[in-house]
Amino acid sequence: MVAPRVGIVVTGNVAESGLERADGLRKELKAALESRDMEVELETETVTDDAAALRVGKRFREAKADTVVVVNATWTRDTIPYLMMKESGAVLFLLGLPFPETYSLASVHHLAGLLTNRKIPFKYAYGLPSDEAVIDAIARYANVVTLTRRETPLKVGLIGSRPTWRAFGPQDMTEGEWDLDELLGTTVVHIEMDEFCDAAARVDASCQQELLDRIKKEGRVPASALREEKRLLKAAAEYLAIRELQQKYLLGAATIETYPYAWGIANLAAAWLADDGFVLETEGDLVRTSLMAIISQLTSRPSMLGELAHIDRENGLVYVGHAGSAGMSLAESMDDVTIAGEGESGSFVQFPIKKMAEASLIAFWKQCGTPSLLVVPCESLGMESEEWQAMGAVSLAKLRADSFREDVLDFLISLGVEHHVVVSQGNLTEDLTDWARLHGIKVGA
Repeated sequence: MVAPRVGIVVTGNVAESGLERADGLRKELKAALESRDMEVELETETVTDDAAALRVGKRFREAKADTVVVVNATWTRDTIPYLMMKESGAVLFLLGLPFPETYSLASVHHLAGLLTNRKIPFKYAYGLPSDEAVIDAIARYANVVTLTRRETPLKVGLIGSRPTWRAFGPQDMTEGEWDLDELLGTTVVHIEMDEFCDAAARVDASCQQELLDRIKKEGRVPASALREEKRLLKAAAEYLAIRELQQKYLLGAATIETYPYAWGIANLAAAWLADDGFVLETEGDLVRTSLMAIISQLTSRPSMLGELAHIDRENGLVYVGHAGSAGMSLAESMDDVTIAGEGESGSFVQFPIKKMAEASLIAFWKQCGTPSLLVVPCESLGMESEEWQAMGAVSLAKLRADSFREDVLDFLISLGVEHHVVVSQGNLTEDLTDWARLHGIKVGA
């Protein structure tokens, strides 16, 4: 991911006490953000009037700052951050300081209320640049903003047959593809299945073997599958074919139509790719593929596509499962991973998702035409082999949250949530909520 570009500016009012801290505040904040691999544009001028706000905003625009941290050294009249925001084109992060005589906190409260009422995305924190929680908040938000304001669109390859058809609107694209482009800046690239298959067939045997040897050395082939050399080499060819298409079409992610006519194709390749940082979803789901690519870029970890498989309301449990193509790092151990054969060369990667004290169940859909995001923080409990086998031995996550004691199925259906959901590692509620608001996506029920 590109390093976030963050501007720092101290603002205030010459009539108030507190401006004497300005130089120390900005230097300490700059050092802290640079230690988090931020590209920092430091403004040495303390902004106390509108002319300075315009000058500084222009400098931030020229520096291509995506996020501007406004440190309210004292009460700041609201025209100053407004003008800097408009002139810079950046998203604001407001920092209030814990010095009562400065009225800094009231200044942040005032502007935050205005921005909220205008539905203008922003973030705020209260504390000092020496507070790790403050730096964490700025760094997290700057990462989300940079991802949202990417200079080039996320290109998602749609691999599979697509007959030419017309109803209303476009011929070779759907209205939904246009909607996704306008909402997220996600460009859909159509790629024929024959091109993928031909690319896989052209892969040199020595290249297949070299890749497979590397993956084996990295411990990413379960012992139970080591004798399946033909199947493993086929997956290696598919992996390299996707890499070729990635370069050719400048892809940030891809989804391939495998169900039902190419059942078993590319699943093992997708599992390897997931742990190498590239999302290949294997059911032609553009929306969830885009979401999984966002999650991968935010966290540098793979997520899992799934659907409700079983509900245990009494114990607050939801089992989310899918035919296997999830990254194997989501398993507790490679001993838990099974590669099930399909046909002559297809495969499914199957295992219980590991224990995670913090996980997220995420839905991204249109609720009566309105793009909507639901993030449910939960815990992944893991499963013993006996329970996993009894549940069907597919890729399966056993999730627990207090909200699952309610009628989860009724709740999701009442919202119009589609059947595909995403299970991610960690509690992504804050990051994905910020991401959604920056895109104008409704959050929650």
